[in-house]
Amino acid sequence: MDLRFHIALLIGKITALILKLKGSGATAAPGLYALNIDPDFVKKFSKQITNGSIIICGTNGKTTTSRIVSDLLSTKYKIIHNRQGSNLLRGLASTLINNSSFLGKVDCNIALWEIDEAVLPQVIKDTNPKTLVLLNLFRDQLDRYGEVDSIRKSWQTMLLNLPKTTQVILNEDDPGIKYLEKFARGKITTFGIEDKKVNLPQTTNVSDIKQCPNCSAKLIHTSIFSAHIGHYTCTSCSLKRTTPIISASNLIFERGFKTSIQLTLDNQKLSLNLNIPGLYNVYNILAASAVSYNENLDGKFIKNKLQQFSSAFGRYQKFNVNGKEIIVFLIKNPTGANEILKTISLEAKLNILVILNDKIADGRDVSWIWDTNWEIISKKVSNIFISGSRSWDLANRLKYAGFKLSNKYVYKQINYSIRRGIASLNNKDTLLVLPTYTALLETQKILSKLSRQEKWHQN
Repeated sequence: MDLRFHIALLIGKITALILKLKGSGATAAPGLYALNIDPDFVKKFSKQITNGSIIICGTNGKTTTSRIVSDLLSTKYKIIHNRQGSNLLRGLASTLINNSSFLGKVDCNIALWEIDEAVLPQVIKDTNPKTLVLLNLFRDQLDRYGEVDSIRKSWQTMLLNLPKTTQVILNEDDPGIKYLEKFARGKITTFGIEDKKVNLPQTTNVSDIKQCPNCSAKLIHTSIFSAHIGHYTCTSCSLKRTTPIISASNLIFERGFKTSIQLTLDNQKLSLNLNIPGLYNVYNILAASAVSYNENLDGKFIKNKLQQFSSAFGRYQKFNVNGKEIIVFLIKNPTGANEILKTISLEAKLNILVILNDKIADGRDVSWIWDTNWEIISKKVSNIFISGSRSWDLANRLKYAGFKLSNKYVYKQINYSIRRGIASLNNKDTLLVLPTYTALLETQKILSKLSRQEKWHQN
């Protein structure tokens, strides 16, 4: 009997129960206490998960991609998944605690983990990876992570130490991810977009990779979709974008947040009409499709599941309050925010509430708002509301972007701003809420409460 493991599990269980009784939303605390007692807690749990783990990592898209993978694989496996998005090692430990018996048994045969970029090497050591998905690397929370080069270097070492049995899925359109291909020892599956351009407005290009990550020579892009993502060739060495195994083409983005694509799984072509918007979600669909392809799922089954998928928490999440529609889009870094702005810019009229916090989970450094191309929506916005702990920093940025602002619409208290924004709408209007991470959690609670109150009154 492993006494340390069982003490850690018991403390984790007790902590989870106390938090539940208190109504706390803390998802990582039970795992944090368990890991303090037994640092190998996750590793010991992972040994009993017979098919190992599927690990999804990247700056943007890991939550949505992991949700899609979960939907696709749920008929094949019993899955344990950190679905609430707590993606540090403590979050994995908490998920295992909440889904295990007091004897430490978990009723699953595969684990699905979305993982924070900085802790990926440690998680790899502890989780017996069957499949590793690397989505992208962008600047994100520079005060916490540093530049993307430091993350990529840690990933290089990690890939060299992966067992040959681990399948690696890479974004062919990200030159920084493509570069990592030479460090992977197992089977590699790539995904990307085959179109040369897409029908979304261009934003000021904020590229994190201008030189080849292999030889430092200049990269030439023949197509740029987002930041440094696109079709590229190094002017000096052999690094270049090649045809991916899983691809999307004929991308069409329409008003009403509708997207259609042709998905290619090796040689099989499938026409998809998706219920999720944006170029960024096409990449999420491709990554999830690559996992399903490697799991030998039927193409028609994959198509049906993808077309049924709606959204992940806070990523195009819809609410209805007093007959008015509210849609929430998480923003957290310049590349992700630019993609959201490109997506919503297709709409004819915009009513927007932007919420900027600077708590630890958001990143203390909010300078990224100056690399975000707010200008592309400034002339389409009918009503703009600004909130959060750094609301006045954001108001200053939006003033320079050409927005017509009024001090009465800048208010730090999120609850007040949401209610004010909803009250200002006509019944047929939609309010788009763009919060950072901690603001998203508060926004979701407020809107869920308002939605429940409306249903109660209707009944």
